[in-house]
Amino acid sequence: MAQGFAEIQRNTIKEDAGYKTIFEKVTEATGGEKKTFTWYKNAVRREIARFAKDKSKYIRDERRDRMGSAAQEDGNMLRRYAVAGHMYLFEYKASSRLPYYDRFPLVYVIKATPSEFWGANLHYMNPKKRILAVRSLMRGKIDFPKICLHKYLKSNIEGGYILDLHADEWDTAILLPVEDFVIDVKGGHQFDYEKELVWQETNDKFYDKLKAQRIIKGYSTKSDREMVK
Repeated sequence: MAQGFAEIQRNTIKEDAGYKTIFEKVTEATGGEKKTFTWYKNAVRREIARFAKDKSKYIRDERRDRMGSAAQEDGNMLRRYAVAGHMYLFEYKASSRLPYYDRFPLVYVIKATPSEFWGANLHYMNPKKRILAVRSLMRGKIDFPKICLHKYLKSNIEGGYILDLHADEWDTAILLPVEDFVIDVKGGHQFDYEKELVWQETNDKFYDKLKAQRIIKGYSTKSDREMVK
């Protein structure tokens, strides 16, 4: 598994990181070297304490990062809308009654319109299976269990922003413990739903998959198209 994890790593370190997001801190700790799954898991664990009670801080940190010079920023971007071929992290509140849903999804987008998008939420898989999915993406292939596929409405995104994750940061993103599954009940109440139950349900249906060629769409500039390759 460590070898599979190494295949998705880029570890580009900036000389002047300025304000450091969690992604920059983890990348800096690699020293530019490829690391194992266990190493990344422990590195992320060391850095997440300040986010434990406020997951939205991941988004706010990226907004703060944008205030520095371009040389100090990580490769992530805050966006108002999604395009196919990118991976996003965002806060979400579902408006329809579902058995359960993730309030902080990590979604690889397959199709998008100005008002909604469809994609695979990697949080429905355990971290080691996320590696397999990302490794396939790096090879130009979409390979997800169908149970991970969901539609998201732009109007239900909390704060209006989604975090467009640079491919360099995917190895960190898939290990962030931000999955937040809940059940909505009558009266507006919510109850936590155990992620292990979600992962088991996905495991039971793991080989019922969507497989396709990966298509990447950009934000009209070469740099953004290159960002996710």
